[in-house]
Amino acid sequence: MQRWLDGCERVLTLVAALATFAMMLLTTADAVGRYLFNRPILAAYELTTNYLMVAVIFLAMPYAYRQGANIRVTFLVDRLGRTPRLVVDHAVQIVSSLYGAALVYATGQQARHMLTTNTTFATLDLPLWPAHLVVSVGLFLTTLMMLLDLREVRKGRSSLFTDGGGGG
Repeated sequence: MQRWLDGCERVLTLVAALATFAMMLLTTADAVGRYLFNRPILAAYELTTNYLMVAVIFLAMPYAYRQGANIRVTFLVDRLGRTPRLVVDHAVQIVSSLYGAALVYATGQQARHMLTTNTTFATLDLPLWPAHLVVSVGLFLTTLMMLLDLREVRKGRSSLFTDGGGGG
């Protein structure tokens, strides 16, 4: 399972990097077309905000999780002893996983709604459901990683609580 998650993480990170590059190219081409030739790229803004930015953020979430790129406020937990801290860390890992699962469900439902209502861009006849599906995929993989890391909390190796990697 861990090997499969690692492979998925690598693929999603690569796609997020490619989306970043595509976003840079599209934005540059749109600016050049707009200011030099008075011909902006139709739907560049919608493609950037509805597809590319979504892919960059949500497909990179598993990588960010694995790297320990989480915001933590630890001034209270740092003052706890080992046992109370383990209890709090386990509770945080479980709540985070449950919250992730709820977000996966909600974004999956939103993607399904966009698909069944055939919602498209205002300027182009491109469907919006794939962007919502991308959100679900990124959140799903991150949630699976959090669930698998539950066994690593006791060892202090959960990516939710580390700075710069670890995780089982």
